[in-house]
Formats: sequence, C-alpha cells, structure tokens
Amino acid sequence: MIFILIIRNYFFKLGHAFCARTVKNFAKSEQFISKPGPRSIGNILLADKICDGKLFVFGNIFELGDKVIWDHSLSSIENYEELHGFPWLDDLAARGDKAAVEIVQKWVFSWIEKYGSGSGPGWTPKLTSKRLIRLIHHEDTILKGLSEKYISAYFKSIYKHANFISKRFYKTDKLTMNFEAIVGVIYCGLYIDGFERFITVGTEHLSRECRDKIDEDGGILSRNPEELLEIFMYLVWVAHGLHDADWTPSQAHIETINSIAPVLRHLRHVDGNLCRFNGSCVKYPGDLDRYLFLSGNKKKTTKILKMGYARMEGGRTSIIQDAGRLPNIPYSHLAHASVLGFELTHGRQPLIVNCGSGVNFGRDWHKAGRATQSHSIFCIKGKSSAKLLKSLSSRSAMGDFLTQGPTEVMVNKSRVAGGTELTVSHNAYANKYGVILERKLELSDNGDTLIGQDQIELLSTLGKSKEISVYGIEYEVRFHLHPDVTAQILDDDTVQMNSKYSGTWILEAFDLAPSFHPSYYFSEGQASPIPTQQVIFSAKFNDFLKQVRWSLQKSYDIET
Repeated sequence: MIFILIIRNYFFKLGHAFCARTVKNFAKSEQFISKPGPRSIGNILLADKICDGKLFVFGNIFELGDKVIWDHSLSSIENYEELHGFPWLDDLAARGDKAAVEIVQKWVFSWIEKYGSGSGPGWTPKLTSKRLIRLIHHEDTILKGLSEKYISAYFKSIYKHANFISKRFYKTDKLTMNFEAIVGVIYCGLYIDGFERFITVGTEHLSRECRDKIDEDGGILSRNPEELLEIFMYLVWVAHGLHDADWTPSQAHIETINSIAPVLRHLRHVDGNLCRFNGSCVKYPGDLDRYLFLSGNKKKTTKILKMGYARMEGGRTSIIQDAGRLPNIPYSHLAHASVLGFELTHGRQPLIVNCGSGVNFGRDWHKAGRATQSHSIFCIKGKSSAKLLKSLSSRSAMGDFLTQGPTEVMVNKSRVAGGTELTVSHNAYANKYGVILERKLELSDNGDTLIGQDQIELLSTLGKSKEISVYGIEYEVRFHLHPDVTAQILDDDTVQMNSKYSGTWILEAFDLAPSFHPSYYFSEGQASPIPTQQVIFSAKFNDFLKQVRWSLQKSYDIET
C-alpha cells in the first residue's frame, strides 16, 4: 500500500502528459482492438435525445431541461442506479460533436464533484467497474480541450475507482455473474500505473468464476444468449489484453472461451445475430462474429441442444427454437415462457421473430415480452406456459422470477427425405389440462420450405380432477412478423409476406383461416417498441381437430 501511495503521488506530480502516456499507450495499441463493457457501439439516436434535453431510460422520457442530470431527483426513474454506470457515455461519445462533448464533460465532472467520494449511489463493484471502463475508454472525449484542473480531477477519480474495485470486487452476490467486477480489477492492472499486482488477483478470481458459472458445455444457468455473449466478449478481450501485456491467461480462462464459442455459433442466425430468447435483445450487432474471430476458435457443435435451444439450417435459412426448461430461481429474472417458440431468418432478413426483451422499455413492456403469447409459438389460448413470481427483495418488476414451467421437454432431431425434422414437446399444461403440446418442424435442405405440425396429446391420467374439460379448449398458433416484413391475407386464406431482402413467402394452415393482430418488436437503442403484426391461427380441441398443420414457403412466382 505504501508503494502504491508513492506511485500515486509521483503520478500526479508528473501531470497529464505522464498520465495520458501510461493509460493510453496500451489502450490505443493496434493489437488491443476492442473494449469490453456493456456496449461496444453507442446509440446516436439516444444521444440526440440527450442533446435535446431529454433522457430516455427504461421506457420513460425524463425531461432534463438545461440542468445537469445529477441536479435532478433520480428516484422517480425506474432502475435509476444504472445511470451511475454511465451507459449514456457510450451514446454521447458515439455522436461525438461539440454539443455531445460538452454534455459528457458536464455530466462526468458534476458526478465526480457530487458522488466521487467513494460512497453513495453508484459505488457498487459492478457499477464502479462499468463506469471505470467507460471513463478510461472515452478519455479523449472527456478531456478534450480541458484545463489541468479538470485533468487532475479526472485522474484522481480514476485512482479512486481503482482502489474501490480492488477492495470490493469479490464481495458481490455469489449467485450472480461477477465477470464485470473482475474485469474492472484486471482493467486497473492493465491501464493504471501502480496497480499491476491486481492483474494476478483478477486473473485468479476470473478462473474461479469461469469454473463456477460456466458449465462444461459452455452454457449459463440463465439461458440468456446475450448474457453469454457479454461474458464471451469480456473473456476474449481480457485474453488479448493479457497477451499484449506479456501475461498468460489461465487454463480455465482459455478453456471457457473454447467451450462458449460453439454455443454462440449454435445460437447465431444466418444474418449474424443471436436469437432473442430469455432476455436477449441483440445489443451488440456485428460484435458476435468479430469476437468469434478474435477467439481463434472455429468449432461448431454437433449436439441437438445447446443451452436448451435447438437449431435447424437449410440453404440461407436458419431456425432456432426454445426447447429447454425454465432457468432455476434465482436465474429466471429475465426468462421468458417461450418453450416451443421459434425464430426464422432467411439471408439478411429475420421473418418470424419473438417480440424480444422489453426490459429497456419499463416494467409493463418487460412483463409483456416474457409472456408465451409474445413468441411465435403453439399454446393454449390466453394461458402462459409459466407464471411470474414476485420477488420480495426487489422494488420493481425487473426482479420478478419465472416459475411453474414445464418439468419435462422432449426433443428429437432427424434427417428426412429432402430436409431435417425437429420434434419438441413439453408438459407445461399437463397439471391443469392433462395435455402435452408437441411441435414438429420440417425444413427443406434448400431452406425455402418449412412445414409445421402442432398437436395436442391427451395424457392417460386425464380425469375429473382437471379444472376444466380438455374438450373445447381453444389453442392457437402465433407468428410474429419482423417490422420490415409486410403482409396481407389473400382470397384463398393464405398470408403473403413480403420483405426487401428475402422476397415473398406464403404462410397457410390447413382448413384454418388466419387473422392479423397488432404486435410489437423490442429493438435495442429505440426510444419505444416498434409496432408490427402477428398472424394467428385459432382452433378448438375436439375429436376431429387435435392438430394444426401449416406451411411457410418461399414464392418465386411473385415479383417484389
């Protein structure tokens, strides 16, 4: 500690030139090609709103006026604590003009003045780590044209952050992911003079975290593809950073990278984006392929399931289906009741989608996005395949857990003439209705035809104990369309879907008429959900109608 104090004093005496040199030389090297952190690309749309005096956060528009954000009472903003992780800094730095730079400097230095003591709002290991990474990465924007007074305050704050993280990072909740806080410790060692010893401490804890939180197949308990990508990005970034600083990553670190990479390939559509299940919302467009390349791992999995998801691919079409059970509590706070739901992407165009995660649009949208009906799915009408359980320790719906989902999910994948067949069934409705739901998908080898068969199977234990008779139950097959897809119902009760990048597709169900209903698409970086449409085929269960047969086929006869 005495050594660190001596280094720190010497550091400040030399002034900004030395500070900039010790931090920047490594950060700006050509080899060190990407930062870690929650977002690699800021959203200019959100930055524009900030420059107009409005802050969009968790579905709410907060009027800033001419004041600095920290001059307002933030308690009325849902999950306002996240603002202390400086997510807005990515957005404003991405815009990068004079107005954005001025706001960055006002917000950063007013925060340092008001909250920079090392206690109070924002001083948790994870938030401090997020803030430190962004402060260092956007140093050029923050310090642009400023005097020595502000430069000195900036570097004093950097040291305050480093000291805090080094003492607190291991005290985070053992049940949740701790990668961000650990990366913050390693960040200190790599970037800040006098903190090199924290590289050893950080890498030891990183190895332990890899062993404890990543399973042998490279998956995580939350089943959130986006969360897995974040962890992967952190691990790859740290591995490159350690190599460039002449440190060797641990064996557990490298093995975890190699186990995650095939999982992410399994969960990646042909357009390069991850599937949108269980909290995933495509926050990192383009980064998935980039980090897979940087990992050096080129392996693909041969397993039917990875992290509870099944995949089919033919020609330029990919299908990813939720074929797993719910994550266990307390890992289900972002989980969706989406078993049997699927997504279909053809080339550059997602066609059949899920609504996605509404977590960034407030508690109501977050709750709505988790419902069974917000997925392209086969289900009993109006009945979700799981229930929300209110978290007593949380002050918002963001902490609600999902429970009472299927206890058994059966999966089979096989080759058939001219294509691949995937069959998934689950028992989420067994206790109440005495039925099993099964979805069978057959994708042609050229990817131009998808045939579906959704059916209800009666359990042999069906009896009077069930709440209602299974006969007369209404069930439905839902197809949520991407906002870039337009659709119309033709005279023969078929749905014609048109898109710019994937042409025309025809959706139809045997002996059932389609109907259009409004839907929403939750897209990262947008100020509000994007309106779109969904197609629904509805039927009642009886002796003659126990299944819905449908098809989706690419049409080459219609010009688009």
